[in-house]
Amino acid sequence: MFNRIKHWLGIESIKIKLLLPAEQPIKGILHGKVVFSSMTEQKVEHLTITLFEYYTKGRKKRKEKQTFELGTITLEKRFTVPANKEIKVAFKLHYKNVHSEMDELADSNVLLKGVTKAAKFVGNIQSTYELVAEANVKGAGLNPFDKLEVILT
Repeated sequence: MFNRIKHWLGIESIKIKLLLPAEQPIKGILHGKVVFSSMTEQKVEHLTITLFEYYTKGRKKRKEKQTFELGTITLEKRFTVPANKEIKVAFKLHYKNVHSEMDELADSNVLLKGVTKAAKFVGNIQSTYELVAEANVKGAGLNPFDKLEVILT
C-alpha cells in the first residue's frame, strides 16, 4: 500500500532530465535527448515535449506578459524503464518563432535593426524560451517533468 502511494506521488517513480547540445545546427529545429531513470521498474505511456516563449513588455504597472507555444511533439512510443538504469530517448522538435511587426521590420532592413533594438530596450521588451518535457507514466498520479531554459538565436 505504501509503495503504491509513493509511486502515485512520484517519490520513487521515474525522474526525467532534458539534455540539449550547446549549439543547434539548424534554425527551427531543436535536437536533444530525454534521460529516464527510476528506482523501480516503470512503464512510460508517452512523452510530450513543448517549446514555450514567454514575452514581456513594459515596466511596473504597465507590464504585460504573453505565452506562446512555438512547437510541440508527442512521442507515442511505449517503453519500460528498468530499475536503477538509464534510458535515453532522442527527439527532434520543429518550432516556428513568432515575429512581431518590429522584428519583421528589423529583418527586412539592416539600417533599421539598430533602431528596433533601441526601441525594444526603451519598451523593456524581452523574450525567454523554455523547453518542457512531460512523461505519462502508467499508474502515476503526478507525471514527471523537466524544464530547461533555452537560448534561441
